[in-house]
Amino acid sequence: MSGYVYLIRVGDLYRIGKTENLEKKIKKLKPDELLTSIMTKEPETLEARLLRKYKSQRIPETGYLKLSKRQIRECKKQFELKGNLPHTLDAEVSITLFASFLLFSLSSVIFNYLNFGFVKSISYSFGMASLPMIMLFITGSFGGYFSEDLSLFSLLTNRIKGLFIAIAMLSMAYLIFNLG
Repeated sequence: MSGYVYLIRVGDLYRIGKTENLEKKIKKLKPDELLTSIMTKEPETLEARLLRKYKSQRIPETGYLKLSKRQIRECKKQFELKGNLPHTLDAEVSITLFASFLLFSLSSVIFNYLNFGFVKSISYSFGMASLPMIMLFITGSFGGYFSEDLSLFSLLTNRIKGLFIAIAMLSMAYLIFNLG
């Protein structure tokens, strides 16, 4: 469900939150300033990401944060970057599959150019194409999300998907290599 993620200032404290109706929320909270906001399809993802990143600045028993000027600039950048990131974790796997396809195509052309033979070049290409999936399995991310501040979203399901797809690609490489 789409909604807004916002960053507000109240005195020298800041608050990150999500809402479906930004105007109503601002009237309720009565902040000194609305620093930035963004409408997104999945506000929970961005809000959780930002709250996790700044959890050490959180004031206990409140929803407010004590942020430095540098952290405020960083936080605002995250709002700007949101449009460049995948909207879902499944998009992460799609990006990785696309990278695998590109690597397969490129390595296939290179191996054919080097006269490895058609069957062997396809086999080696499947092996090369499994590298992005192996990276997804190891890190839980393929660059769409910064996993160091988002371990919550470096989900086991992404790692398992990456592992199984890598195993399938390596199995294809092995079978094709042995057939040739």
